Amino acid sequence: MDLRWLSAPADEVAEAMLRYRLSSRPSWVPTKRRVLVHVNHCLMIWYLFVVLMVLGVRIDTLQSNRINAIDVRDMVICGAIFALWVVGAVWLYRWSKQPPSSQAKVREARQVLTALANGFESSPCRGASFAALITGEEHLRSYPRFVADGIEFGNLGYRTNARSGTWHYLAVQLPAPVPHMLLDSAASRGFAKLMPVQLRAHQDLSLEGDFDRWFRAYAPGGYGRDARYLLTPDVMDALVDCAHAFSVEMRDSRVVFCAPEAADFSHEEPWIKIEQLVDEVVETLARNASRYRDHRIEEQNVSPTMESIRVAIESPGERWIEPTPRIARDGTRLRLIDRRTGLWLAFGAVGWVATLAFLYAVPTIFAFAGFMSIADGR
Repeated sequence: MDLRWLSAPADEVAEAMLRYRLSSRPSWVPTKRRVLVHVNHCLMIWYLFVVLMVLGVRIDTLQSNRINAIDVRDMVICGAIFALWVVGAVWLYRWSKQPPSSQAKVREARQVLTALANGFESSPCRGASFAALITGEEHLRSYPRFVADGIEFGNLGYRTNARSGTWHYLAVQLPAPVPHMLLDSAASRGFAKLMPVQLRAHQDLSLEGDFDRWFRAYAPGGYGRDARYLLTPDVMDALVDCAHAFSVEMRDSRVVFCAPEAADFSHEEPWIKIEQLVDEVVETLARNASRYRDHRIEEQNVSPTMESIRVAIESPGERWIEPTPRIARDGTRLRLIDRRTGLWLAFGAVGWVATLAFLYAVPTIFAFAGFMSIADGR
């Protein structure tokens, strides 16, 4: 893999970005600065809530609605602090609108140029570009995201009513569909710890050797032999050697490797890991997938050689066409309890509204009540 741009001088990187007219971070990708602005606004509201409620209770309840000199002093001090805070908030908001620093731009440019040097395009997107458990969240953004024919990788950020986080991932198209399978990494337990998904009983699978020490495997009921056909010893060895930190999902004609937290693609390690996964794991798995057929589908229970001979004898001049590979209905999806759908989704939405009300509406209402108590004082 060509990684020269990751260590090239900054001026050469900047010149290359201008020469190729490449863009970097899209405007919709949230920055730490914008997150800091929202946190600051919330803290300002809670500050007003505490100050006005304390003064309001003291004046209205303890002092029988009388304002004393000490109350005036406290109001002046707290008001001055809040005024300075407002000035700081305005500066923080303007700072958050500024473009990224030159250092950040160079770091992003290194990623884009490295992708181009290896045949990938930088293609950030909002929403899901493929179907998998990690793309079932409500709000998704893929940045950075690098794509080529049948392959993509990068960082996938998600935000729901109750959770947020980031995965780094690799998704590769397989030559034929396979049963839905999960391999949850013992190192990260990404699915078990981070996903609001529970697998129904009798779908866990024990594989050969010490593979169970590294991954917890799941396959649809009755598909144990099929899973072993795909996860041959050489595939399992490659998974343990190169992908033990990743959880793996095989669904339809795609395999997805994912691990918690974002990867920094301005460094060599993530690129080297992607190359290892593709060369050592995906290549072997794809070879097995190309030969696999679900024999629960009747038209796939034929020998291509014998069937072509039969067609040639019975219908001279016609050519036998192998049926498109398919997976039987029972094998297309694992049986899951997904708390991101149905009533679980409604409960999550209610919880999110309640959280927003607690963070913003409740302190605002009580701050107003405290202000009115002060205003009524004599």
